[in-house]
Amino acid sequence: MGKNGKIVYERRATKAHIRIMIIQIITVITVIYLLSRIANQLRRKQITLKEALLWGLVWFGVGVVVLYPKLTDQLATYIGLQSAKGIDLVVYLAVGLVFYLVFRIFVRIERMEHDITKIVRQVALKEEESDTNDPN
Repeated sequence: MGKNGKIVYERRATKAHIRIMIIQIITVITVIYLLSRIANQLRRKQITLKEALLWGLVWFGVGVVVLYPKLTDQLATYIGLQSAKGIDLVVYLAVGLVFYLVFRIFVRIERMEHDITKIVRQVALKEEESDTNDPN
């Protein structure tokens, strides 16, 4: 402890602030990288515009929350989560997003299974047709 207890407190606050800034910098770099990957996948037509917009919005939101963490506290209070902190709101939204994405994956897998079954039936019918036309 120095001459003044306040100076020690300010040093600790500065170290904590630096740690937060490092996390923010790493996260923002990661968000920028992921946004560039989204753009790249959209350009290569590996994802649709709708998917690119959804994921772009998600990662942009992550960047905003990291840069302005108190914004989530204000938003949580605004929507009626009086006793909640902003991070609670982020967790609620993340869980909701995960459930939505699991549902979308489930629907897509079901559609792919249906398409595969349809293709297998068509191939089987063509093979049967070619077997009946082949005199050997």
